Amino acid sequence: MTGRRNLPLLIGALWVAEVTGSFETAMILAALKRLIQDFGDPAMVGWLITGYLIVGAAIAAIVGRLGDLFGRRQVLIAVLAVGAIGSLISALSGNFAVLLAGRLMQGVTGAILPLCIGLVHENMGKDRAPMGIGLMISGASIGTAAGLVVGGMIVDLYSWHGIFFASAGLCLTAALAARAFVPVSPRRAGGAPVDWLSGLAFAPGVALVLVYFSMGRVWGWASPWVLAALASGLLLVGWWWRASLTSPNPLIAVRSFSNRTIAVGGAVTALAAMGTLQITVFFSLLLQAPVWTAAGLGFSATVAGLAKLPSNLSSTFAGPLGGWLAGRGGGRLALVVGGLVTTAGWLVWFLVDVNSFWLVVAQLILISFGATMLFSVAPTVIAQASPPERISEISGMLTVIRQLFLGIGAQMVTTLLAVDVVRRGSESYPSPFAYDLAVIAIVALCGGAILVSFLLPKTIVQDPA
Repeated sequence: MTGRRNLPLLIGALWVAEVTGSFETAMILAALKRLIQDFGDPAMVGWLITGYLIVGAAIAAIVGRLGDLFGRRQVLIAVLAVGAIGSLISALSGNFAVLLAGRLMQGVTGAILPLCIGLVHENMGKDRAPMGIGLMISGASIGTAAGLVVGGMIVDLYSWHGIFFASAGLCLTAALAARAFVPVSPRRAGGAPVDWLSGLAFAPGVALVLVYFSMGRVWGWASPWVLAALASGLLLVGWWWRASLTSPNPLIAVRSFSNRTIAVGGAVTALAAMGTLQITVFFSLLLQAPVWTAAGLGFSATVAGLAKLPSNLSSTFAGPLGGWLAGRGGGRLALVVGGLVTTAGWLVWFLVDVNSFWLVVAQLILISFGATMLFSVAPTVIAQASPPERISEISGMLTVIRQLFLGIGAQMVTTLLAVDVVRRGSESYPSPFAYDLAVIAIVALCGGAILVSFLLPKTIVQDPA
């Protein structure tokens, strides 16, 4: 275990790594307009977002498992190196194919958080780990804010190439910090041979399922290509599931989710991803919809982005608070508190006439604070219940669950917002009733997350598998 005096440097290095991962996720949003102007096809440019997220979700558990086997610190540095190379390829690209190839390489940074969670437990011990994990989650909020604000400034002052150079610099800084301040991790590869074949089927299976939920709305839900992707993905995931259950040493152990704590943490993550994490989809449309819709506020895209900034900054305190509550009062208390706070934020919609910029900012702060608590506590309780040799792998599975249900939730919200629309000429936007329906569905999912949290055992039992 790392000495007390070295802990700030350890946490600082891991925090920079998590900031890097979330910066790469958000920075592309600041450059979308310029990229569309340069390449002319919004659907094609959208793959810079979709492809990145699919790669990150699909490989998070596998990279986490590689860290468990061969050393988390070593794998984290390798992931950051791949992210830096991908960033440089995109920065120097002259055509879209090369740009996308580099962006897909950046997707491996989706595995940063699972590796950091494992490193926190590895170096801080079980008692101090909850606060450390909370700090990691706070890094995600700062990285997202930096991606939107700093990324926007770089695009305005230079070009979209600049955000990729900045990302490469962040990756290299984080890799050097990890090498300097994070102790070398032990290698655990040994014992029964690892079932690599069935485990590697997991990534393409999840990727194909995510293609369906990400692109179905664009290509058509009944499109043969989209349905083929879904069917192929489900077949691969089904084969992986069956092989994992029967293998003596699977690469990714699905049987870990028979542990009650791990199952509850996964269920809370799924419900929250479908519900409260739809905050960006919901409020981006609300803030920019014209005033004549009787629901929209008519703000520009820039003002809509600024409205989210205070919630990103305030959420940096939510992660450590969630970790502190989990360490003091148990994961159940922290999950319930986070669920109640984020639910209260959504209920403001019905209690107050949210018709001004600052009222929306206050609502966003409340929703984001509770959501960040949920997403700092779920990895904490799951890591506490996981075998030490599989912490990063199981934390990576949580990333997969979050991204999968985030896509499902986005489709649910956009469908509800299309149930009832108002029109003026060729323009159509969701009506106030449609927004009400979406909020009701989100509140119901938040309530489900709170109820599921009560199933968390008072005493966390570590999975022996």
